[in-house]
Amino acid sequence: MEEEIGLSRGLSMWHLMMMGMGMMIGAGVFVATGISIGFAGPGGVLVAFALNGLVALFSAMSFAELASALPTAGGAYTYIDEAFKGLIGFISGWLNWFALTVAGSLYAITFATYTVFLLEGTKWFSSLGVESGLVIKALALLIIAVFVVINYIGVSETGNIENLITIGQMSTLLFIGAFAVFYTILHPERLSHFSNFVPNGWGKVLAAMGFTYVGFEGYEVIAHAGEEAFDPKESIPKAILYSVVAVTTTYLLFAFAAIVGADVSPENLTAWFAFHGAVGMGEAIKDLMPYGGLLITLAAIFSSTSALNATIYSSTRVLFAISRDGKLPRFISKIHPVRRVPHIALALSSIIIVTVALALPIEDVAASADIVFLLIFLLVNAAVIKIRRERGDELDYGFLMPYFPFIPLIAIALQGVLSIWIFDVSPTAWFVTLGWVILGLALSSRYKGAREAKEALRREVVFGEWLPEGYKVLVAISNPRNAPYLARVGETIARARKGELALVSVVTVPEQTPLEEAHRFAGPALELLRRVREGLGGDVNVRGVLYYAHSVYRGILSAIKNKKADLLVLGWRGRSRLGYIFGSNLDRLVEAPCDVLLVKPGRGEEVKRILFPTAGGPHSLLAAEIARIFALEKGASVTVLYVDREGIERKRIERRLEPVMRILNGARGTLKVVRSDDPKRTILSECRDHDLVIMGASESSLFARSLFGELPVEVAKECEKTVFLVKKDLGRRSWLRRWFL
Repeated sequence: MEEEIGLSRGLSMWHLMMMGMGMMIGAGVFVATGISIGFAGPGGVLVAFALNGLVALFSAMSFAELASALPTAGGAYTYIDEAFKGLIGFISGWLNWFALTVAGSLYAITFATYTVFLLEGTKWFSSLGVESGLVIKALALLIIAVFVVINYIGVSETGNIENLITIGQMSTLLFIGAFAVFYTILHPERLSHFSNFVPNGWGKVLAAMGFTYVGFEGYEVIAHAGEEAFDPKESIPKAILYSVVAVTTTYLLFAFAAIVGADVSPENLTAWFAFHGAVGMGEAIKDLMPYGGLLITLAAIFSSTSALNATIYSSTRVLFAISRDGKLPRFISKIHPVRRVPHIALALSSIIIVTVALALPIEDVAASADIVFLLIFLLVNAAVIKIRRERGDELDYGFLMPYFPFIPLIAIALQGVLSIWIFDVSPTAWFVTLGWVILGLALSSRYKGAREAKEALRREVVFGEWLPEGYKVLVAISNPRNAPYLARVGETIARARKGELALVSVVTVPEQTPLEEAHRFAGPALELLRRVREGLGGDVNVRGVLYYAHSVYRGILSAIKNKKADLLVLGWRGRSRLGYIFGSNLDRLVEAPCDVLLVKPGRGEEVKRILFPTAGGPHSLLAAEIARIFALEKGASVTVLYVDREGIERKRIERRLEPVMRILNGARGTLKVVRSDDPKRTILSECRDHDLVIMGASESSLFARSLFGELPVEVAKECEKTVFLVKKDLGRRSWLRRWFL
């Protein structure tokens, strides 16, 4: 008995929301809010928070959709890599690692800044005579060291403490916001602080949006818990969306409290916040309420330490995953033999966190984190479009965003604009980010071989060689009952075209199982490929390949792209699953970027009479060519059937079908015209007197769910004889059809 290994599912929606809100309410809001009021003004920061909440909600829908369909532990890196692979997948992981380490630096500096803010009012601190900036750097280094040691030791029983910290954060900020509302009711003159709503123009609002976006980062950590959540397809999307709404509301109240709390004249408000910078929020809350300074300082300290621990943990795991995937040196993914933690990845992440914390001012650190998170979320929004378009029918979604693809497209545009606008706040942040991308590109070229080695694990050549030139027929082998016949069909066409034949079988494993494990289940597929090859004539070059994939569709599509196939031969049992025309995989594969021959085997293989119903069109030309090949191969005759529903003159029908008849020249092709208002019954009646039926896709199927059209599919379902359905690849036209329909 084989034992199934998986993570324990113990996280409810409430736990997931606590995780997301705990990450979102980190240190960014305590630092970025005051700085943003200093250049965007009181109204500007409220508008920035509200719009950021909307942008975050759009991206949250993308995360929710992807997490519901791919509930694995990889998060953003997994989604982007799954959609784009290659260089973009690597750069996303590289940026994700950098974003988490920079965020860790921001949280460490926030902890140190607010600790000094709390101590500066004491006589003890004043007596030391030490420069505050030096103390901030020292405390940041100390707190980083503490949590690096905690992560090295492997302390894991912190879930309840994290929940308590999150509840404390939310309660504190909501209490401050509620107090500010009550205070404003008693002192309505404080609303005059909003009189100069956007003092420096709306461009600064965009800068504030980009600069405060780090405060809306964190909900994506919920997606990482896909393998540990109760009912992940429902609980994860809800937790992501609810946490974004809750945190946005909290931020708006918090910013409102800071604006009405500052004890300064309305005309000097913006300058006052600009002067106080990172601690402007603390100074404003201290003016607003008794013990406000202590309250906001404790909230900032707890938030920053909680988020620092989470980012050290997450950044280490992301770097570990990139190395394990072969995209960075393998030694980085080594596990400590005693502590069972990726200690080298932890050390490298810690070095980046310390370097950024000591080398850059807090404004530049916050801006760097903003830029990288914006770019990552932009890629996730692009990934959700690509994955839905290419794999939507094969995935089981628990949540589908409304107004697709407009919501992710809007999010992409806004995130691109915001990331560029951050240059107005911190040019240094952009230079650092670009430098990091360039370093990643250099490393990417260095480890290209490692990535190719990993790609090689996705397929295995069982027999044969693939010639560089010539017509290539690819036959998908899966069902032992029809596989030999499909292979002979492919061999016949390859022989007539003087081409070669590829027999492809796909071994699938679940999404959460690494593809490297798929070879363990390859035995039956290997045996089938070898048995099918033995039944072939031997006069055509044959290659057998196994593909390892998370779905049959992806495996076959990879084979088409790798082999540059001209024709794909697929088997169909003649039945439809609920909600599909042919089946979940076949409905997608008939849209493959090559010609497609869908075979529904019938009774008997002897072919003496071929029926070819057609009304003309590009698909019928390919169908006629296949009919000619089998007619000459089997010594059969071809009946070209035209069902006339309009009483058209025979000469006009002959002119319409002249290209088809020209192709059939020499294959004993005859035209038969039948006047009937029921084409389906007419064709089925003719099928009884023939051995093989070949039909091209219907040109009237542009708005049908199947590219083959309703009539050919219905005939194929009811006909007891072997039926070939043929679709010619129409290039850009097919691409447009797949995209819009």
